[in-house]
Amino acid sequence: MATEIKRKTGKDLKKDYQDNIIGTNALVARIKNRATELCEKYPDAPIGYYGAVGRELEKLGYITTSTYIDIIIAIEKHLADQHPHKQTKITF
Repeated sequence: MATEIKRKTGKDLKKDYQDNIIGTNALVARIKNRATELCEKYPDAPIGYYGAVGRELEKLGYITTSTYIDIIIAIEKHLADQHPHKQTKITF
């Protein structure tokens, strides 16, 4: 016997949409906070073409979320490059 798939109502879809917006806004806030935290903690790390701005990101004007992510990636790469020694896996 085939099971019937229940279709979502408009109210269900609206709730899903609102939940996704809330989740997206929370993610964007976490990304911005992480970028700001890394810039303050590692002011000499290069962050792409922005260079050294004193790490006050608000001075850069409007920054897209993808740019914040690029800044995080650049700082993390810089930190990884400072410690090139990597743990190797030993197998017996």
